[in-house]
Amino acid sequence: MQTLRPVFLIIFLSFFGTCSSGSTALSRLPALGDKELYISEEIFLLKDLIPVTNKKEIYNKNLFVGDLNFSGGISREKTIWGEQVVTKQIEFLNETGVKDESVNYVQSIVTNKFKTYQKFKIFQPTKLFQVQFQRDLTKVTDEGVDNINIPNEIPQLTVSSNADFKGKKGVLLVPIIQYAYSHNAGWFNGQDWGCMAGVRAKLLLVWVQMETKTVLHVEGLESKQKEPQNNRYNYLDRTRNFQKIWKEIEAQI
Repeated sequence: MQTLRPVFLIIFLSFFGTCSSGSTALSRLPALGDKELYISEEIFLLKDLIPVTNKKEIYNKNLFVGDLNFSGGISREKTIWGEQVVTKQIEFLNETGVKDESVNYVQSIVTNKFKTYQKFKIFQPTKLFQVQFQRDLTKVTDEGVDNINIPNEIPQLTVSSNADFKGKKGVLLVPIIQYAYSHNAGWFNGQDWGCMAGVRAKLLLVWVQMETKTVLHVEGLESKQKEPQNNRYNYLDRTRNFQKIWKEIEAQI
């Protein structure tokens, strides 16, 4: 028995070290010193902060919030990325319902995780950021059957020169929902094999230095769920799985 104790201790310490060394959003945040910390009173959708209103373009950029209904099989379209497989018909549904549901989840997350931050009202959110998109061609393990359009476009945010922080000094955290959607079985752009029903969401946490009007740090936290067999969701399934993935996003903070 004596000889087993050192081995057991090594295994235990190794396991503990592995669990405790996991990287989180807050562990990657640069040191903020003794700066005053603020958080936006409102949870924003990224699609509302850019001058794009066409639903298809919002979907193409992976900024959609709502329910997607694919139908009609597939077709091939010429795009700026070349010829791509796409779903023939897409219905954009329940945008208000999914927005309200997602904002409520995120509001709960920031309330739990950022209790020491002071509330700050952003009066002109569309003048806060300039947003550009950078194409991401990184290969993913389930490429071809993933539930997101490829190539993915990664938002790059800079603070607008005319952003007004009302004389406040310190660091402002702006939570932004990049996307949150459910879908039935179908083909996302560029997904040759398609995928079954699922849900997916991504939250951006953007820390801004108010005095210098600079973005200090951005965290993109996301989670997804794909059903191995289901072709289509009912609302109970969708709500349950949205709740699951938002909890997974919260755990990453």
